[in-house]
Amino acid sequence: MKLLKDICKGIVDPETLKAPEQEISALVFDSRKVTAGSLFFAVRGTLVDGHRFIDQAIASGAVAIVCEEIPEIKNPDIIYIKVADAAAALGFAAANFYDHPSKKLKLVGVTGT
Repeated sequence: MKLLKDICKGIVDPETLKAPEQEISALVFDSRKVTAGSLFFAVRGTLVDGHRFIDQAIASGAVAIVCEEIPEIKNPDIIYIKVADAAAALGFAAANFYDHPSKKLKLVGVTGT
């Protein structure tokens, strides 16, 4: 588990979060895979808009929502985080959540004729 303020570094100013100390158990962009304590990303796809599934994600246990548009009717128990691009925010959040695994990779180049 990670704190919401740590996951959101580089995405939004942690000082603006409603509950920065909220513990997050998982990052999810498929509402069918949300579990208690999840951070749900409402990602716009080519065929389906993830914003349509915000209510389903909340019902399944999401405690926070990252979205490009805040719903007109908000749940007072949920933390809403508005971003310009939810898909890009998911990438930054995943790096923060999993402790930047790409920084631990070694890159080797082999040259020859």
